[in-house]
Amino acid sequence: MSARLERAAAAAITAAASLLFALYSVATPLFEASDELWHYPMVWHFATGGGLPIQRAGQRDDEAPWRQEGSQPPLYYWIAAALSAPFDASNWREIRRLNPHADMGVPTPDGNANVVLHTLAEGWPWRGAALAVRVARLASILMSTATVFFAYLFARELFPSRADNQADGALLRLAVPALVACTPMFAFISGSVNNDNAAVLFSTIGLWWALRLLRTGALTARNAAIAGLIAGLGALSKSSALGLIGLFGLAALLTFKQDVRRFATRLVGFAIVMLAVTLAISGWWFVRNLVLYGDLLGWNAFLDVVGRRDQPASLAQLWSEREGFVWAYWGVFGAMNVIMSPWIYDGLNALAALAGLGLLWQAGRALLRGEATSPDALRRALLCAFWVILIFVALLRWTSLTPASQGRLMFPCIAAIAAALAYGWWSLHRFVLISAGAGMAILAVGAPLAFIAPAYAPPADGWAGRLPLSLNAEFGNAIQLLEADIAPDEARPGESATLRANWQLNQIVAENYSVFVHLINEHDVIVAQRDMHPGQGNLALAEQPAGRRWSDRYTLRIPSLAPAPQRLRWAVGLYDHTTGRRLTLQDGSDRLIFGELRLLPRDEATPLLRYANGLSLSEYALTPTLLHPGALLTVTTIWLPERRPAADLNISLQILDEAANKIAQQDLSPLPGRWAINQPVTLTHLLAIAPNAPPGVYRLLLIWYAPSDFARLPAYDAQGQFAGDQITLTRLRVR
Repeated sequence: MSARLERAAAAAITAAASLLFALYSVATPLFEASDELWHYPMVWHFATGGGLPIQRAGQRDDEAPWRQEGSQPPLYYWIAAALSAPFDASNWREIRRLNPHADMGVPTPDGNANVVLHTLAEGWPWRGAALAVRVARLASILMSTATVFFAYLFARELFPSRADNQADGALLRLAVPALVACTPMFAFISGSVNNDNAAVLFSTIGLWWALRLLRTGALTARNAAIAGLIAGLGALSKSSALGLIGLFGLAALLTFKQDVRRFATRLVGFAIVMLAVTLAISGWWFVRNLVLYGDLLGWNAFLDVVGRRDQPASLAQLWSEREGFVWAYWGVFGAMNVIMSPWIYDGLNALAALAGLGLLWQAGRALLRGEATSPDALRRALLCAFWVILIFVALLRWTSLTPASQGRLMFPCIAAIAAALAYGWWSLHRFVLISAGAGMAILAVGAPLAFIAPAYAPPADGWAGRLPLSLNAEFGNAIQLLEADIAPDEARPGESATLRANWQLNQIVAENYSVFVHLINEHDVIVAQRDMHPGQGNLALAEQPAGRRWSDRYTLRIPSLAPAPQRLRWAVGLYDHTTGRRLTLQDGSDRLIFGELRLLPRDEATPLLRYANGLSLSEYALTPTLLHPGALLTVTTIWLPERRPAADLNISLQILDEAANKIAQQDLSPLPGRWAINQPVTLTHLLAIAPNAPPGVYRLLLIWYAPSDFARLPAYDAQGQFAGDQITLTRLRVR
């Protein structure tokens, strides 16, 4: 392929990428992209002349609608604000109606993915705030299109032209920007209001400039100033881009020649100029953080708003979150709650593993043939690997402080990852690269049509089909539950049960009522619960005409720790989330109770919980199941040591209400000598209920802790996912 044809192909890929990003933008309703409901208020705030916000914990949405994003550096928001400022966005709060039941970060089998209740004001032709948000999204599309272009420039530096390999070299260079653009999650974020788009752009520019610096070896003041400019703009987009200083520093070091003294002088001069320019552009932001929040990066304020983990996550805990991390690199849409078919992730992971094999194959073949890799190629590979490792380690540190195990946060090095994938596939065969790239392109185009748009489509006016259980219950003389179907009629803890329902709106209502679906036990304690707006969360009921019909399904997951066996019943009702007022039936009750679900004993071969010290909770039992003030609750726990615990630990059982008011507690100190590997140990706990305990529903809490410093032991569920360090075993009623 000639150089001219290659450049034309690169231009075509870049143009196609912008169209792809626009497709994701159009397919994703407003504020349904990751954190967009908080990013856009920052854009609006600057567009209307607002200054830098000062972050405080506990601020309400009407005070700080940007939430944690108010702690982010401002460059992205300034750019998006400059583009969208000419358009009147004064009605943005009217179309940003928060859905209080949104399952943010949790993909569910029954929908309810939308974080806002959408209105017709968002529709075409766009006007007002709908247009302003779309223009702000356009800023992201332009930034990510530029990222694809610089990914190509990066690939030209990484895979330079060789006379003996012109065709394959061009294929590799073009594959890198194509793979960047066709990573579904990158395309999704590129079509949304999100400051990651600016951070990824400057990081990709930085990676290209670092490789160019490595090639030229010119540690001039001009090159240092450009490096400082890139690092400074990146740091003003997202603090993680400060790592570019280290990337440029390593690139400068790798240009070392024979004359040590002269090189050292040039290196020091390069560093001084680069740091001076970086600080001149972004230093004020970090000084402001230090003055306001006591740390340069502003992490204190960010974590105060977004929330900290109870204690920093261990590597084992982070490892348990690996699946979600990898999925979020490939593509988890919406508010991290709209997923592709699981087999797609398996296929993408298999392709990544195939690329890894290709890299190993190439390295092994070179060793067997005694082929020496050129020093320049090794330095380029080292620089790319350093950047990927730096971003990954920084992300591990950040994720250990707050739940943020999202693979998309690796996108600052997406060009390097795409290059590794392309080279690995090419090492096996050029047609492997072509086939894998074509597959990702098809997926990238199909994902918004197959997964994103359907997740937010309102239900058709009509029922999906007639259901066998006739109910004919009318709530508030307006909303009628006509029919239902329950499947299955028996389940085990950890499994799910689904209620399907046919609804009809008999008369117009003034409020957007929510539906609650409960599974309750014999003491009227809620064992499982599902709340959502009608239409799988997509219908604003107050805006529907009389006679509107729809079908809904509610999938309730029964907690894996729920006591079993027992019999549960279904309870359904409607309420106004703002006031809590429930609609009543004709008999005056505020819920319809019907049906039955038999909860069978759990699988004894599967432990309920695994603790970091090797203890597994095999089973527990309690008596009585209904409590009274002054009564005694007996809880029996059965433990299986998979290895001998290394330290003395205490086990604590506590009974608390939802406000953490404690009415009973007992701590035991089982001696380490009691634990024999794979030999069950039974512990009996006696909890005296406080004589003045008010009636209500309480949590039974389980905690293992070290008596020396009260550090709690982390627990993991049967799938190895982190479950917490204070576990709610069940809920109990006190009468």
